[in-house]
Amino acid sequence: MNVSLLDILDALPVGCVVLDPHRRVRTLNAAMESLLGYARDEVAGLPCRHVLRSRRCIQNCPHTSDGAPSPGGRTDCLSRHRRIIPINLTPVRLTTDQGAVYLDIVEDLSPIHSLEARLNQTATEDSLVGRSPAMERILRLVPMVAGHSAPILIAGETGTGKGRLAHAIHKASARARQPFIRFSCGPMAEEILEAELFGKTAPAPQPGRFQQAQGGTLYLAEIESLPPSIQARLLRFLDEGTIQPQGGHPMRVDVRLMASTMTDPATLAAAGRLCENLFHRLAALRLDLPPLRERPEDVAFLLHYFREHFAQRLKKNISGFTPKALSMLHAHPFPGNVRELKNIMEFAVLVCPEGDVRPEHLPGYLLRQPQRRGRKE
Repeated sequence: MNVSLLDILDALPVGCVVLDPHRRVRTLNAAMESLLGYARDEVAGLPCRHVLRSRRCIQNCPHTSDGAPSPGGRTDCLSRHRRIIPINLTPVRLTTDQGAVYLDIVEDLSPIHSLEARLNQTATEDSLVGRSPAMERILRLVPMVAGHSAPILIAGETGTGKGRLAHAIHKASARARQPFIRFSCGPMAEEILEAELFGKTAPAPQPGRFQQAQGGTLYLAEIESLPPSIQARLLRFLDEGTIQPQGGHPMRVDVRLMASTMTDPATLAAAGRLCENLFHRLAALRLDLPPLRERPEDVAFLLHYFREHFAQRLKKNISGFTPKALSMLHAHPFPGNVRELKNIMEFAVLVCPEGDVRPEHLPGYLLRQPQRRGRKE
């Protein structure tokens, strides 16, 4: 079997740098050429630190003077095009008939870093946060209601986080690995709405939101906007576990239903906008999200929470707020609740060059409104 060492190294999915005892590059494998942007022939004979250009090379070379490699670990390297690449560097020493061979095994961590960044961003964007007693009560209920498959009704003003609460319950449930489908029941032609929810079979099969959520959760926002006929079909699903696509036959689906409304659901039922039987089925597990004005102790926490989040995302050094800016923010009633506060902080961090957020960094409508006496931290 005539296979060279380079053939073996080229078949590996990680980068490899082969060094001589003087820590000069003998060759690179194909993965390392792709990562750094150098051809193996043009770097042969160069000191490793001039090729890999890793922070580790400068601070503490992994190949010690006595020939024994030091432990590997996370660091970074600089590509030919001056792109900083996060890597895991593992130094290896091999003894052959021709003497010692030194290897740097290099794993590109860029995909992992990108995934971690997306997960962190998603966690912040979709998380339900708060430290007030009202929010702590809601958060304590999440794992309890997540353990059931009963429908859930979430009530709360615009911007209070109804969708985030529904998603948090889904992620805490046994259905977490299955789809979480959101659908806004805003004004829409009844026939189109029926197809969107329950699907249709002709002229071509089109799965509806129920089929898309199979095994998982379907979250319906503004459920009071649904016409009575569609509400009746939702009630039938809750009773029988079946839906009927347009032009098709009844079919069974395994879906947990969550719904939300911005108005008190009992008031909607009394006014005839929400089917009374549907209201009682949904309200078996009912959660009410309080508006921000009823939990003022959360305002300071959320201001700093979103300031740090957007400063990190935008890579800016935003240290805090001036007393006047903080007074203006605490005096604002936040009719749009947490969503409005979050949008204000995103704008402020975007506009503020660095240091403290000042009044001129806040949206213009906050500067124009009459200022009331606000609570300072």
